[in-house]
Amino acid sequence: MQGLILAAGKGTRMGNVEVPKCLLEINGVPIIKHQINSFKKNGINDIVVVTGYKSEMIHDLLNDQVQYVHNSKFSEMNNIYSVWLAIQKLQDDFICVYGDLMFDEEILKKCLEIKSEIGLMVETNTRDETMKVKIENEKIVAVNKKIDYKTADGNFVGMAKFSKTGAKKLFHEIDLLVGNNNTDVYYTMAIENLINKGTKISYDITDGLSWMDIDDDADFKQSQDVFRYVGDSA
Repeated sequence: MQGLILAAGKGTRMGNVEVPKCLLEINGVPIIKHQINSFKKNGINDIVVVTGYKSEMIHDLLNDQVQYVHNSKFSEMNNIYSVWLAIQKLQDDFICVYGDLMFDEEILKKCLEIKSEIGLMVETNTRDETMKVKIENEKIVAVNKKIDYKTADGNFVGMAKFSKTGAKKLFHEIDLLVGNNNTDVYYTMAIENLINKGTKISYDITDGLSWMDIDDDADFKQSQDVFRYVGDSA
Protein backbone atom coordinates (compact mmCIF):
# COMPACT_ATOMS: atom_id res chain seq x y z
CA MET A 1 0.00 0.00 0.00
CA GLN A 2 1.28 3.43 -0.98
CA GLY A 3 0.20 6.94 -0.07
CA LEU A 4 -0.14 9.86 -2.49
CA ILE A 5 -0.31 13.44 -1.21
CA LEU A 6 -1.23 16.15 -3.71
CA ALA A 7 0.63 19.13 -2.25
CA ALA A 8 1.47 21.37 -5.23
CA GLY A 9 -0.93 24.22 -4.52
CA LYS A 10 -0.30 27.62 -3.01
CA GLY A 11 -3.78 28.35 -1.73
CA THR A 12 -4.96 31.52 -3.43
CA ARG A 13 -7.74 32.11 -0.88
CA MET A 14 -5.41 32.08 2.13
CA GLY A 15 -4.49 35.76 2.10
CA ASN A 16 -0.79 36.50 2.52
CA VAL A 17 0.30 32.90 2.94
CA GLU A 18 3.97 32.50 2.04
CA VAL A 19 4.19 28.72 2.46
CA PRO A 20 2.60 25.78 0.63
CA LYS A 21 -0.83 25.08 2.12
CA CYS A 22 0.31 21.66 3.28
CA LEU A 23 2.80 23.39 5.61
CA LEU A 24 0.16 25.39 7.47
CA GLU A 25 0.45 24.45 11.12
CA ILE A 26 -2.59 23.12 12.95
CA ASN A 27 -1.74 23.50 16.63
CA GLY A 28 1.95 23.50 15.85
CA VAL A 29 1.93 20.55 13.41
CA PRO A 30 2.08 21.06 9.62
CA ILE A 31 -0.85 19.45 7.81
CA ILE A 32 1.45 17.22 5.78
CA LYS A 33 3.16 15.93 8.93
CA HIS A 34 -0.22 14.95 10.32
CA GLN A 35 -0.97 13.10 7.07
CA ILE A 36 2.37 11.28 7.00
CA ASN A 37 2.14 10.36 10.68
CA SER A 38 -1.33 8.91 10.10
CA PHE A 39 -0.14 6.97 7.06
CA LYS A 40 2.81 5.48 8.91
CA LYS A 41 0.74 4.55 11.97
CA ASN A 42 -1.42 2.52 9.60
CA GLY A 43 1.37 0.73 7.80
CA ILE A 44 1.74 3.05 4.79
CA ASN A 45 5.45 3.83 4.59
CA ASP A 46 5.88 4.28 0.83
CA ILE A 47 4.60 7.82 0.35
CA VAL A 48 4.71 9.98 -2.78
CA VAL A 49 4.33 13.75 -2.43
CA VAL A 50 3.61 15.95 -5.44
CA THR A 51 5.11 19.37 -4.79
CA GLY A 52 4.77 22.67 -6.61
CA TYR A 53 4.73 26.05 -4.87
CA LYS A 54 7.92 26.57 -2.83
CA SER A 55 8.73 22.86 -3.07
CA GLU A 56 12.07 23.36 -1.32
CA MET A 57 10.23 24.11 1.94
CA ILE A 58 8.52 20.71 1.80
CA HIS A 59 11.86 19.01 1.05
CA ASP A 60 13.45 20.79 4.02
CA LEU A 61 10.72 19.52 6.35
CA LEU A 62 10.41 15.93 5.13
CA ASN A 63 13.91 15.21 3.79
CA ASP A 64 14.03 11.57 2.65
CA GLN A 65 10.86 10.39 4.42
CA VAL A 66 8.98 10.37 1.10
CA GLN A 67 9.40 10.18 -2.67
CA TYR A 68 8.97 13.47 -4.52
CA VAL A 69 7.40 14.45 -7.82
CA HIS A 70 7.56 18.11 -8.81
CA ASN A 71 4.72 19.85 -10.64
CA SER A 72 6.33 22.92 -12.17
CA LYS A 73 3.00 23.93 -13.73
CA PHE A 74 1.08 24.03 -10.44
CA SER A 75 -0.19 27.57 -11.09
CA GLU A 76 -1.81 26.71 -14.42
CA MET A 77 -2.85 23.05 -14.02
CA ASN A 78 -5.30 21.41 -11.63
CA ASN A 79 -4.69 18.28 -9.55
CA ILE A 80 -5.32 15.88 -12.44
CA TYR A 81 -1.90 16.94 -13.73
CA SER A 82 -0.28 16.23 -10.36
CA VAL A 83 -1.70 12.69 -10.34
CA TRP A 84 -0.57 12.22 -13.95
CA LEU A 85 2.98 13.21 -13.03
CA ALA A 86 3.00 10.71 -10.15
CA ILE A 87 1.82 7.70 -12.17
CA GLN A 88 5.29 6.20 -12.62
CA LYS A 89 5.84 6.20 -8.85
CA LEU A 90 2.59 4.37 -8.07
CA GLN A 91 3.07 0.63 -8.47
CA ASP A 92 0.75 -0.69 -5.76
CA ASP A 93 -2.66 -0.10 -4.20
CA PHE A 94 -2.66 3.48 -2.97
CA ILE A 95 -4.58 6.04 -0.99
CA CYS A 96 -4.73 9.57 -2.37
CA VAL A 97 -5.30 12.62 -0.17
CA TYR A 98 -5.39 16.33 -0.92
CA GLY A 99 -2.49 18.22 0.62
CA ASP A 100 -4.78 20.61 2.52
CA LEU A 101 -6.88 17.84 4.12
CA MET A 102 -6.98 17.45 7.90
CA PHE A 103 -8.66 14.23 8.96
CA ASP A 104 -9.38 12.02 11.92
CA GLU A 105 -7.19 8.93 11.69
CA GLU A 106 -10.32 6.75 11.86
CA ILE A 107 -11.26 8.02 8.40
CA LEU A 108 -8.01 6.63 7.03
CA LYS A 109 -8.64 3.32 8.77
CA LYS A 110 -12.09 3.08 7.18
CA CYS A 111 -10.63 3.95 3.79
CA LEU A 112 -8.06 1.16 4.11
CA GLU A 113 -10.89 -1.33 4.65
CA ILE A 114 -12.51 -0.59 1.27
CA LYS A 115 -12.33 -3.77 -0.83
CA SER A 116 -13.45 -2.52 -4.24
CA GLU A 117 -11.28 -1.29 -7.11
CA ILE A 118 -12.02 2.36 -6.32
CA GLY A 119 -13.58 3.78 -3.17
CA LEU A 120 -14.19 7.34 -1.97
CA MET A 121 -14.67 8.63 1.54
CA VAL A 122 -17.94 10.53 1.80
CA GLU A 123 -19.69 12.69 4.38
CA THR A 124 -23.48 12.76 4.02
CA ASN A 125 -23.90 16.26 5.49
CA THR A 126 -23.50 18.20 2.25
CA ARG A 127 -21.82 21.59 2.02
CA ASP A 128 -21.86 24.14 -0.76
CA GLU A 129 -18.67 24.75 -2.79
CA THR A 130 -17.36 21.25 -2.10
CA MET A 131 -16.85 18.21 -4.31
CA LYS A 132 -20.26 16.58 -4.01
CA VAL A 133 -21.49 13.09 -4.87
CA LYS A 134 -24.67 11.40 -6.01
CA ILE A 135 -25.34 7.85 -4.81
CA GLU A 136 -27.68 5.25 -6.29
CA ASN A 137 -27.94 1.54 -5.47
CA GLU A 138 -25.06 1.71 -3.00
CA LYS A 139 -22.59 3.16 -5.50
CA ILE A 140 -21.42 6.61 -6.54
CA VAL A 141 -22.92 7.72 -9.84
CA ALA A 142 -21.51 11.28 -9.97
CA VAL A 143 -18.75 13.27 -8.28
CA ASN A 144 -18.22 16.95 -9.10
CA LYS A 145 -18.66 20.47 -7.77
CA LYS A 146 -21.58 21.29 -10.07
CA ILE A 147 -24.02 19.02 -8.24
CA ASP A 148 -26.53 21.12 -6.30
CA TYR A 149 -25.73 20.66 -2.62
CA LYS A 150 -29.48 20.55 -1.87
CA THR A 151 -29.87 17.40 -3.96
CA ALA A 152 -26.43 15.88 -3.36
CA ASP A 153 -26.08 12.74 -1.27
CA GLY A 154 -22.80 13.77 0.28
CA ASN A 155 -19.37 15.39 -0.03
CA PHE A 156 -16.21 13.71 -1.25
CA VAL A 157 -13.83 14.52 1.59
CA GLY A 158 -10.64 14.35 -0.50
CA MET A 159 -9.49 10.81 0.34
CA ALA A 160 -9.79 7.85 -2.01
CA LYS A 161 -8.44 4.31 -2.27
CA PHE A 162 -7.39 2.60 -5.50
CA SER A 163 -6.49 -1.06 -5.93
CA LYS A 164 -3.88 -1.93 -8.56
CA THR A 165 -6.70 -2.68 -10.99
CA GLY A 166 -8.58 0.50 -10.09
CA ALA A 167 -5.39 2.53 -10.41
CA LYS A 168 -4.73 1.13 -13.88
CA LYS A 169 -8.20 2.23 -14.98
CA LEU A 170 -7.78 5.64 -13.37
CA PHE A 171 -4.40 6.23 -14.98
CA HIS A 172 -5.76 5.30 -18.41
CA GLU A 173 -8.55 7.88 -18.09
CA ILE A 174 -6.13 10.51 -16.80
CA ASP A 175 -3.81 9.82 -19.75
CA LEU A 176 -6.72 10.39 -22.13
CA LEU A 177 -7.74 13.64 -20.44
CA VAL A 178 -4.23 15.07 -20.20
CA GLY A 179 -3.56 13.98 -23.78
CA ASN A 180 -6.57 16.07 -24.83
CA ASN A 181 -5.28 19.06 -22.81
CA ASN A 182 -7.89 18.66 -20.07
CA THR A 183 -5.39 19.65 -17.40
CA ASP A 184 -7.28 22.39 -15.58
CA VAL A 185 -9.70 19.91 -13.99
CA TYR A 186 -9.86 17.78 -10.86
CA TYR A 187 -8.77 14.16 -11.11
CA THR A 188 -12.30 13.22 -10.12
CA MET A 189 -13.24 13.91 -13.76
CA ALA A 190 -11.39 10.69 -14.60
CA ILE A 191 -13.46 8.91 -11.96
CA GLU A 192 -16.66 10.26 -13.51
CA ASN A 193 -15.50 9.01 -16.90
CA LEU A 194 -15.01 5.56 -15.38
CA ILE A 195 -18.52 5.71 -13.91
CA ASN A 196 -19.88 6.49 -17.37
CA LYS A 197 -18.01 3.44 -18.72
CA GLY A 198 -19.52 1.13 -16.12
CA THR A 199 -16.91 0.99 -13.36
CA LYS A 200 -18.46 0.66 -9.91
CA ILE A 201 -17.22 3.33 -7.52
CA SER A 202 -17.88 2.42 -3.91
CA TYR A 203 -17.72 4.58 -0.81
CA ASP A 204 -17.62 4.61 2.96
CA ILE A 205 -19.12 7.17 5.30
CA THR A 206 -17.16 9.55 7.53
CA ASP A 207 -20.17 10.82 9.50
CA GLY A 208 -19.25 11.60 13.11
CA LEU A 209 -15.54 11.84 12.29
CA SER A 210 -13.72 15.15 11.85
CA TRP A 211 -12.25 16.35 8.56
CA MET A 212 -11.55 19.73 6.99
CA ASP A 213 -10.03 20.91 3.75
CA ILE A 214 -8.25 24.13 4.60
CA ASP A 215 -9.39 26.43 1.80
CA ASP A 216 -9.35 29.85 3.46
CA ASP A 217 -8.54 31.76 6.63
CA ALA A 218 -11.86 30.83 8.25
CA ASP A 219 -11.15 27.12 7.73
CA PHE A 220 -7.67 27.57 9.11
CA LYS A 221 -8.93 29.22 12.29
CA GLN A 222 -11.71 26.67 12.77
CA SER A 223 -9.31 23.77 12.32
CA GLN A 224 -7.32 24.87 15.37
CA ASP A 225 -10.36 24.05 17.51
CA VAL A 226 -11.54 20.96 15.62
CA PHE A 227 -8.10 19.34 15.77
CA ARG A 228 -6.92 20.50 19.19
CA TYR A 229 -5.52 17.03 19.92
CA VAL A 230 -3.03 17.12 17.03
CA GLY A 231 -0.29 19.01 18.84
CA ASP A 232 -0.30 16.48 21.67
CA SER A 233 -0.26 13.35 19.51
CA ALA A 234 2.22 14.32 16.80
